[in-house]
Amino acid sequence: MAAFFRNPLIAVVLLSTTTIASGQMAWPHPTAPMQAGIDKDTSRHFGDAPADAGPLAKDLSPALTPAAIDAATRKVADWQLRIAEPYFDRIWTWSVLYSGFIAASESTGDPKYRDAMQRMSEHFSFELAGRLPNADTEAIAQTYLELNLQRAAQNNGWSPALAATMVDPTRRDLDSIIDLPTLKPGDQRIAWWWCDALFMAPPVWARMYAATGEHKYIDYLNKQWAMTYAALWDADEHMYARDESYKSQRGPGGKKIFWSRGEGWVMGGLVRTLEYLPRDDPRRSFYEQNLRELAAAVTRQLDPKTHQLHASLLDAEHFPLDETSGTALYLYGLTWGVNEGVLDAKTYRPVIAKVWAGLLKHVYANGRLGGIQQTGPEPAFYPPSASFNYGVGAYLMAAAELKRMSLGSGAPARLASRLPVHSKQVGTMVSTDPLVQAHIDLPVPANPTLRNLILVGDSTVRNGKGDGANNQMGWGDELAPYFDTSKINVVNRAIGGRSSRTYITEGHWDSTLPYIRKGDVVLIQFGHNDGGPLDDTARARGTMPGVGEESKEIENPILKRHETVHTFGWYLTKYVRDVKARGASPILCSLIPRKIWQDGKVVRSTSTYRGWTQAVAEREHVGFIDLNEIIAEQYDALGATAVEPLFGDEHTHTTAAGAMLNAKAVVSGLKHLADDPVAGDFSPTGASVAAFRP
Repeated sequence: MAAFFRNPLIAVVLLSTTTIASGQMAWPHPTAPMQAGIDKDTSRHFGDAPADAGPLAKDLSPALTPAAIDAATRKVADWQLRIAEPYFDRIWTWSVLYSGFIAASESTGDPKYRDAMQRMSEHFSFELAGRLPNADTEAIAQTYLELNLQRAAQNNGWSPALAATMVDPTRRDLDSIIDLPTLKPGDQRIAWWWCDALFMAPPVWARMYAATGEHKYIDYLNKQWAMTYAALWDADEHMYARDESYKSQRGPGGKKIFWSRGEGWVMGGLVRTLEYLPRDDPRRSFYEQNLRELAAAVTRQLDPKTHQLHASLLDAEHFPLDETSGTALYLYGLTWGVNEGVLDAKTYRPVIAKVWAGLLKHVYANGRLGGIQQTGPEPAFYPPSASFNYGVGAYLMAAAELKRMSLGSGAPARLASRLPVHSKQVGTMVSTDPLVQAHIDLPVPANPTLRNLILVGDSTVRNGKGDGANNQMGWGDELAPYFDTSKINVVNRAIGGRSSRTYITEGHWDSTLPYIRKGDVVLIQFGHNDGGPLDDTARARGTMPGVGEESKEIENPILKRHETVHTFGWYLTKYVRDVKARGASPILCSLIPRKIWQDGKVVRSTSTYRGWTQAVAEREHVGFIDLNEIIAEQYDALGATAVEPLFGDEHTHTTAAGAMLNAKAVVSGLKHLADDPVAGDFSPTGASVAAFRP
C-alpha cells in the first residue's frame, strides 16, 4: 500500500492506520517525526504528553449554568497557571494561553489570572519579541492591549502615561511594517500567508485601533485579510487551506487536507477581530458571512458520537482521535456568534451544548486538558493525554463565551462597548527632536575585555533612543546581529541632529575618545546635518563646504561663545587623526542616500558630502565605505514603490526595515575593503553577507 503513494509521510500514516484496523492499538501512535515534535514542544515547556496522565475528572457538569461553567473554567485555568507561569514566554503558543487567561478573569471575576498577565507583560516591558514582527510575534500584543483597554474601561489607575507604556512598544512595531508590500523585505509572501495568522494578527490590529482611534490599523487589517482570503479560501468546501501549498495536497484517504485547528484559528480570529471592528466598517458583513460559512462547514465534520472534531476534518478514518484545541476554537467562534446574533441560535445552541459536554470528557482530575495535537502545520497523531498551552487558551476563551451565554440578558457588557473616547487612550510618542534630547546617555562597551566597533554619526545611524519611536530607526541599532558579540562590542554612540561639527563642539567626541583603544574600529558617518546655517538661533550646526582649510569666525548663539567653524573635511580629518592616535582604525562612511528620485534613480551626493568623505579617506589613507552608492544601487533595483515603506518620514529617516537594509549594506561595504579590520568578528548572519561589488 505504501508504495502506491509518492509522499512518504502519507505512506507512514497509512501503515499506522492499518495497524489500528487490525486492533493492535487503541489509537494511532505518533510517527518518529511526530514524536520529535511532541518532544520539542515538551522541551520548550508548552506542555507534555505523558503515558499516564491519571484519571479523568468526575466532578464537572456539562450543564450550561454559570456555576458549572465557572467550575470547569477554574479547574483547568488553575492547573495551567500553576504549572506554566515559571516558563512564560513571548512565543505564539503562550500568547493564545494569555488570551485565555484574560477571558477567564473577566468571566469568573477572579483577578488572579489577569494579575498573572500583568506580571508577565511587565516582565517583557510590553514588547514584542523581535523587529519587523510577523503574525506569530504580534500575537502577544492581544494581551498587552487588552490589559490597557480593561484599565481604561474600569478607570483602574489608567493614565495616558501608563497607556503609552503599555501600547507604544507594539504601536512602534506595527508602524514599522504597516507600509510593507510583502511579509518583509526580500520575502515576497503576503503578510498573513498561513491561516493560523488570522487568529494571531488581526485581533492585534483591531485592538490597536480601539486603543488609538487611528483607522490606519483597520485599513491594514482589512487589506491583509482580503489577500489571505483570496489565497486560501476553498469555495467548494467553504474552509481555509492551511497555506497555498496545501491546496493541491491530499491526505492518506485521498481527500483534501483541512486541519481542525487551522479552521479553529480562523473562526477564533474572526470573532476576536469583530469584537473591536467598527460597527459601520464596510467589511464587517464579509467577516460575519465568513463566520457563518465556516460554522456550517465545520459543524458538518463533528464526530456523531463524541461531538468533537478530528485533527483532519475530512479524514476521521485515519485520524480517529478527538482533537480538543481545534474543537475549543470552533466552540469559541460558534458561541460568540450566537451571543452576538451573527449565528442562528436555534440551529447552533444544541450543537454548542453537545460539543461542550464532549470537551469536558477530556479534562483530567488534576485539571489537565488532554487531546491537544502538538504544534505543526497539519493533522498529526498524538496521545490522548497530550496537553499544550495554546489548546488550554482556546478552552478558556470558549468557556468565557459559554458563561456569557448562560447569563443571557444578565451578562455584563462586553469590554469593547465600555471603552472611553479613543483620543484619550494613548500618550504622545517619545520625541526624538535633538534639541529636546541634547544630553542623552550614550551606550558604553558591554564587555570591557573585548575589542570595540564604535559608531559615530547622526540620526541615520542612531535615531532618538534607538527604540524605533516615530517609526524611525538608524542602521547602527540593527548592526549588532551581524557580529559575534562574544568577540567584539558594537557600541552605537551616534546622536540625532548632530553634524560633524556639533558632535565635537557639544563634547560628545571627547566623551567617546576614552572608550577607543588600540585595535578598535570606529565607523564615522556625517553629512546630513552639515549643510545648515553656521550661526542660526535654532541649531547652528552647519559646516563650511569642501575639504580644505577655510574657516569662519562666528558668535555661536546656542553655545553662547566665540567659535571658529571649519570645513566638513576638516572635521572628518580630526576624527580620523584622533582615532589613529589611539591605535585604532577609523573608517569613513558616506552618508546614506535620501529618498529623492530623479529620472528613475535615487539622487547621489557625489559632488558634495559623499565626494568630500571619499576625498578625506583617500588623503588620510583610511577605509572608505560608500554607503551612499551601495544603498542607492539597491534602492534603484527595488524601485520607488518598494522603497517607500523603508522610510519613516518624507525622505531621510528609515524605518526598522530600512535600517536593516542599510546595516547589511555596511557589512557588505566592510567586506569590500582591501583590509577589513573586523573580518574575523562576523556572526553567521554577517558571514553570509556578500562583499559589495561596484
